[in-house]
Amino acid sequence: MTLEKGSPQQGPAVVLVPCAETNRLGCRLVRRAVELVAGDTPELAVAEAGACPRGRGQFVVAIDASQQCQASAALDEAGLRPSAVVSAPAVLARAGLVKPGVDVRARAEELSQALADAIREVSRQALAEARERRQYREAMAPVLARFGGIWSKVESLPPPDGAAPPGEAARVELLAKRSRNLFVKFDEIVPPAEWSGPHDLFQDALLCIAYACEGWGAGDSARWEQNLEKARVQLRPLLRRLQ
Repeated sequence: MTLEKGSPQQGPAVVLVPCAETNRLGCRLVRRAVELVAGDTPELAVAEAGACPRGRGQFVVAIDASQQCQASAALDEAGLRPSAVVSAPAVLARAGLVKPGVDVRARAEELSQALADAIREVSRQALAEARERRQYREAMAPVLARFGGIWSKVESLPPPDGAAPPGEAARVELLAKRSRNLFVKFDEIVPPAEWSGPHDLFQDALLCIAYACEGWGAGDSARWEQNLEKARVQLRPLLRRLQ
């Protein structure tokens, strides 16, 4: 396993993706609502599904106009999974604004405002979560830099073949000590709630690395290999989110 260098792609915290531009009333309502929201929230950006940024730091909110015109489906086709989906028909139905006999076209601006309020609420939640994730990434950057130095040295070690010479054993013992120290450092960083599982797994992996190094120094190939493989598995979930 190798660590990617550099920070995650930066960009707008939240990206609003409206349905495709058509002449349907629902699509016009969606685009007007998105315009209202983006105009008063600088941390938001608007993008078409095919041009949506792919940085891991962004939240993507799809706004579907109808069953026939779905931004969420267009994102899926582009290989992107939206973080949240706002359904215009569902929002307007809950608000009681779409009823039989009501002239929808005459109330287009009212409907767009109601839809904009729903998008704002979803966006507020996404922005709060995005800020929390970015703060966590910033706190983790020096920790991952320290980890990268340890991990690269551990992965470059050859499989143990009997007890290691004193000099080599001392060097690997130092790697074990550094990994344990980093384990303690993890307790000082609070992850976003939905990342607490991967955070804890990564922390446990640091102990596995320490155990693997101890096995290497003792010439215990089974302890070395088992703990190293366990560490690789436990590292991946958090690294996928941070890289």
